[in-house]
Amino acid sequence: MRLLRRKIGLALVALAFAAAQASAQAVLTPGQMRDLAGQAVLQGQAGLAFDLTGALIARDDTDLDAHLIRSRAARNLGRNDDALTHARRSWSLADGEEARYAAALAMAQALSSSGRRTAAQLWLRRAIQIAPDEAHKARATEDFRYVRRQNPWSTALRFSVTPSSNINNGSRNETSELFGLPFEFALEGEARALSGVEISGGLSTRYRIIDSARKRTDLLFGASHRTYVLSDEAQELAPDADGADFATSSVFLGVQEDYALPGGRARLGWDARLGRTWYGGDPLLTYTRIGGNYRRATANNGMLSLSVNHEGQAGEGTREDATIWSAHLGYGLSLASGNTISVSTSFVRSESDADFLDYTQRAVSARYGLGSPIGPAQLDFGLTLSEKRHDRSSLTTNGRDERSIEARVTAAFPEMDFYGFIPTVTLSAERTHANIDLYETENFGIQVGIRSAF
Repeated sequence: MRLLRRKIGLALVALAFAAAQASAQAVLTPGQMRDLAGQAVLQGQAGLAFDLTGALIARDDTDLDAHLIRSRAARNLGRNDDALTHARRSWSLADGEEARYAAALAMAQALSSSGRRTAAQLWLRRAIQIAPDEAHKARATEDFRYVRRQNPWSTALRFSVTPSSNINNGSRNETSELFGLPFEFALEGEARALSGVEISGGLSTRYRIIDSARKRTDLLFGASHRTYVLSDEAQELAPDADGADFATSSVFLGVQEDYALPGGRARLGWDARLGRTWYGGDPLLTYTRIGGNYRRATANNGMLSLSVNHEGQAGEGTREDATIWSAHLGYGLSLASGNTISVSTSFVRSESDADFLDYTQRAVSARYGLGSPIGPAQLDFGLTLSEKRHDRSSLTTNGRDERSIEARVTAAFPEMDFYGFIPTVTLSAERTHANIDLYETENFGIQVGIRSAF
């Protein structure tokens, strides 16, 4: 029935145009031609719409609707350069929210058809920003998600500013017992917790070279940098220190693959990376990492994940080499209320000739996210408990033991959406108890950042 209606519609459009051409007395007004062109493109008569709008534009190059229809018709005909030309002209002519929204969509569609999907996503963000109402915004958001799925490139940018009470992971104590001696040593300078502001940014991107129902293969690249500005109090505690002394930078290249397992609910994958890290501006280490992972969707909107990794670190300068094994098991669940909950546990074993790099660490984490905002904020709560054991320590004969607890609350503000990005604020508190006072730490921080709303 639908096919029959479509054929009838095509026939009516064709007959109307033929009748208009055949009758010497029947002269279509610009409005009638515009309406007929719009119907033609909707009914699959892209060539007819292209010809009609060509006549309209020859008559008046400022005819916005004609450029919009011609861009759509050109795209349907595979004439992507023409589609982009008329979409750009539409944008230059657009005045008002609805017109600018329509022109932004036309630009995104033309760019996507030309294979420029990253640029199309930027135009869809613009369309979302200027959408005249929620219905138009929802349509552009859905288009964005579709283009993102089709785009072999996926890039994420990160930026945050974090005031912190302990940027250097220094001791919260003023003195410490060392070497088993029956008196305490005063802790000074960088051994103490230094307060300040952390400024960090990063980029990660992947390019999908294989995307099929069974297999996905991605090339990976990432870079990040984190530096600090010391507070006046920290400068008094450590007058020779500078925030850049604690700066870290890293870069990596990698490849990852995953495979759909029979049944369609599970995927099995692997990844490998080669990276380098700098500390205080000097090379710290080069690493190679390889790992495997397994993910399975459960019947109750849950996701089970398991990963195992091996990392080899080649130290630079005086830093020792290390071999690190790690494993992670997690389960996440979407509740009927829209809230989300997840729990995970992890294990790390590092082996090295250096005392501080030879350890075993275990951790458990829980997270609870609210599906609906409370006031202007959408809240997410997290808690992590961990213990770390160093069999050897140069400061004591009993090794080194640490127990840590960290709590985090993140507030996202969806009503402050700007081009599809929303601000976030994270409050965090962390405390570490240790059998050596030097390693007892405490840190309170407020992190301000941004993230994509979709």
